[in-house]
Amino acid sequence: MNNSPEGATTSRRGFLGLVGLSAVAVASGGLLAGCSTPAGPRPGSGGATAAALDKLTSLTPAHVPYAGVTPDIVGQNGAPGGFTKYPASLVDAITAKPGKGGHYKAMTPLWGPLPPPLGKNSYFEAVNADLGATIEFNILDGMTIIEKMNAVIAGGDVVDITMIPSWTVNQIPQFGEAVDQLFEDLTPHLQGDAVKKYPMLANIATDAWKWGVFNGKLIGIPGSYTFPMGLILLYRKDLFDAGGWTAPKTADELLALGKEITDPKKKRWAFGDIKLMTYQLFRAPKEWALSGGKLVHRYETPEFEAAVAFMRKLYEGKLIHPDIVGSKGANAKELFKSGQILITQDGFGGWKEMLEQMLPTKPDFWIEGLPHFGHDGGAPGYHKNEEPGQYTFIKKGLGKEKVEEILSLLNYLAAPFGTQENMLSVYGVEGKHYTKTDAGAPKRTDLGLKEAPPTYFFLSGRPDAITESELPRYVETAATWYNEAAKHWAPNPHEGIRIQRPAKYAALEQPTEDKIQDVVRGRRPLSELKQVVEEWRKDGGDESREFYMKVLQDNGRA
Repeated sequence: MNNSPEGATTSRRGFLGLVGLSAVAVASGGLLAGCSTPAGPRPGSGGATAAALDKLTSLTPAHVPYAGVTPDIVGQNGAPGGFTKYPASLVDAITAKPGKGGHYKAMTPLWGPLPPPLGKNSYFEAVNADLGATIEFNILDGMTIIEKMNAVIAGGDVVDITMIPSWTVNQIPQFGEAVDQLFEDLTPHLQGDAVKKYPMLANIATDAWKWGVFNGKLIGIPGSYTFPMGLILLYRKDLFDAGGWTAPKTADELLALGKEITDPKKKRWAFGDIKLMTYQLFRAPKEWALSGGKLVHRYETPEFEAAVAFMRKLYEGKLIHPDIVGSKGANAKELFKSGQILITQDGFGGWKEMLEQMLPTKPDFWIEGLPHFGHDGGAPGYHKNEEPGQYTFIKKGLGKEKVEEILSLLNYLAAPFGTQENMLSVYGVEGKHYTKTDAGAPKRTDLGLKEAPPTYFFLSGRPDAITESELPRYVETAATWYNEAAKHWAPNPHEGIRIQRPAKYAALEQPTEDKIQDVVRGRRPLSELKQVVEEWRKDGGDESREFYMKVLQDNGRA
């Protein structure tokens, strides 16, 4: 679990962007209006706990990378690979039907209109036929997933297969107790070499599997192992080129560039709210840093103070769009697409999403990730995501035969991009649910938009990849950008430790962030930032420091 206050930004858009579904969602009737991306979930009200993931390796499945499909640009240091062209022929990864005729109910969320149900949906029929079993979906409204899953878990009323987004898991009180009572222990089925019976599940990274261990048992199957970088700075490269502006290499250059770009008479401002990315340009810690044997919170560092002072300059200089300044509900994405903002903070999924939306009508539209730089001309300190975006659980007590059949079905659904199984389970039947573009990429038909929203996709995980081969320039640019970004992760002393935050500490977060926002926006003097930090210490920050230091000590890190 990421233990960052940026988790407050968690949203369905962020989740879909992270698992690489913004293209699907856009194709499915514009389900996403934006893509604000989480850097980490916020836990529920249970007691504070911690578990070191590096001690869980003995419980996880062996990692056997699938060699049937290779990206054109190989990902490095945890970055996703990229496919600049669609595979000429799809690989048949699963040669025998995985199912044995079973009928299983599955619960998944959806952010958009419900598809026709089983019996009235040719997409469901086609996928189930290839599976050799029937999966019947009970689809929950993604907008209320936290409330719905809390009720489901509290009532113990789970179906055969349940997918729960990771941030939802962490907001279910006492989930750590319920998970043992409700869901099957998969350790005997998947631990070590046992997973080789399910080669697509073995293709999931070990670091993702570690998060599926609860109470010393492997219970959750990790979904897509989220793109490790939650937020990025995007810029309108087309407008930069037209205006003769070059990308900045320091914070001073960024400020000067903002002044040059901003022209209210032309309805053009340099920035949206880029606060969270500014912290990373100034190399402020994600949350805690270990310095000289002492644990220091981000709020207490000179890097954070400098980042706040810089953001204040942007507000004082009126370099941030007035709609962003005046309203929490302002749509930065739309302002960015219209050219009223030239630099914005968004999720990685927002990059491709906006290109897909704009290029059909504006072929000269082009955005990219801002080239990497730190405030002083050195490297940035990017905040790394760790936890997978979702987990799939199997109902406890179904019996060995049914559990093994379900695992075989999930193995099929874990087939990666470039396989027949992935194409069918994501897009449906060619000629009915999708057609192919000149580049060979699938394009949904009206029937596909109606019948085939993300459902089977949510039931299993697969390695991330940048697969928009219909946009080869984007794939090459994004994959190269990400490989460089992955060189600049900020140190995190708690990396790889699942932490349930102390309730008092979690409750302290939002009031403190509100006070900091007042300083950033000029509603309080910059000099009062130290007072805000001191109040944070007294109201629970120091107490939480003791908890987090003990976590490090218990795990041999301090």
